[in-house]
Amino acid sequence: MNLIEKLIENFGLEEKEAKVYLALLGLGEATATAIAEKTNLDRTLMYQVTNKLIERGIVSYIVKNNVRYFSAIEPEVLIKSLKKRENELRKVLPELNSIKNSIKQKTKVEIYQGKEGTNTILREIIREEKDYFILGGATEACAIFELENIHFVQEAEKLKIKGKILARKNDNFFTGRNADSRFIPDELISSTTMMLWGNKTAVFIWTEPYNVIVIDNNEITQGNLATFNYLWNLGDKPVYSDRKKRLLKN
Repeated sequence: MNLIEKLIENFGLEEKEAKVYLALLGLGEATATAIAEKTNLDRTLMYQVTNKLIERGIVSYIVKNNVRYFSAIEPEVLIKSLKKRENELRKVLPELNSIKNSIKQKTKVEIYQGKEGTNTILREIIREEKDYFILGGATEACAIFELENIHFVQEAEKLKIKGKILARKNDNFFTGRNADSRFIPDELISSTTMMLWGNKTAVFIWTEPYNVIVIDNNEITQGNLATFNYLWNLGDKPVYSDRKKRLLKN
C-alpha cells in the first residue's frame, strides 16, 4: 500500500490526499468521520483535504440528512485526470481495483464542482465511448468551457462517438462531424445542460462554482432518454448552411 501511495503522490497529490483517496476506494461512500477513522488522520483536516480533491475532480460528494458523503472517482478516470507517470500507476491498477468496494447501489448520485469536476465528466464520457445526448445549455457550455468542449468534440470524433444535441435555433454552439442537432421551442430549453450516456444522467449548472449532478441509474436515464427522443422527433432539422457553420474546424 505504501508503494501505491507514493506513486499517487508522484502524480501531484499530497500525502494526506493520497491516503484519503485510497481510503475512499475501500469505503465506497463515507463521511468525514469514517475517512478519519480509516486513515488515522485528524477529522478537522478532512474537509480541507476533501475540498482539495473535489476541486481536482478526484472526489465527489452527496448530501444526506445534512451530512456530506464522499466517494472517489474510478481508478481508470484518475489515470486520465493525472497525466504524469501514467505507466507507473497502470502497473498497480489491478491492485487499486481490488481495494475498491464492490458495493452496488440502485441509484448513485454524485456532485462534482469547478472546472476540474466538469472536465472529469467529459473525460468519463470519452473513456466509456458511449453515444451522448444533450438537452439545453448549448450556448453556455460552448462559451464558458470553450476549450474543454473543443477537446471533448475532437476526442469524440476520433473515437467515432455519436452525439445528438437539442437546442434553441438562436443558440451559438459548435458540433463535431459525428454529432447531429435539432431545434425545439425556446420555452422547452433551459440554461442548464442535461447530458445522457450509458446509464448516467448529468445536469451541468453553468453558474459559478459550476456544479455537475450525476445520477447513475439506468431506469432514470432511460426515462430521460425517452423524453429526449420525443422532443427530437418534434424538433426542426437544421439546414445545410446552419449545420456547416456550426461544424468545429480541426
